[in-house]
Amino acid sequence: MLSSRVVWKKVLVVSLGWFVLVFSAYSADWDNCADNLDRLHRAARDASDKANEVKTKADEFDSCKRYPDVHDMLKDKCRSKNADYQSALTYLENELRTIDSRIRSVRSSCGFDLGSTGSVPPYISRPQQTPISGNSMCDVFRPYKGRLPYKTLFETCSKSMSEVDCRKCLSDN
Repeated sequence: MLSSRVVWKKVLVVSLGWFVLVFSAYSADWDNCADNLDRLHRAARDASDKANEVKTKADEFDSCKRYPDVHDMLKDKCRSKNADYQSALTYLENELRTIDSRIRSVRSSCGFDLGSTGSVPPYISRPQQTPISGNSMCDVFRPYKGRLPYKTLFETCSKSMSEVDCRKCLSDN
């Protein structure tokens, strides 16, 4: 018959073994976590660059519509400026989808929920005539409200608009 000390030692060893096994199974892969955070950072930077490009293309398109004699160099009723704007929106949409994917990777590898990303809308609202908010840049960011973490969306938005305008744009009003 085993003494109670021997039994307790065995229980302790088995318990510690299970603890180590369970802890290692549920701990984050920190190298992978760091890599995925770096990828998310680069994706956010790329999306910010694309958002700035959208702003530039939107401004060029708006200027062309307002002053076609000066800005409609191709005399195509600003169709080429609109095409450039739409193309920039498509590139931004792709970058925002990449951010969504990177957030899911970080969530998985780091074991930390950065907020609900939901799914990215299938397309960015592309105002052709009158934007919903009266601000074409705001209409680019609004479809992602509630789908990307607010902080990420706000930081990207504030690269293209003032912080005040971004707060107004992303508010629930």
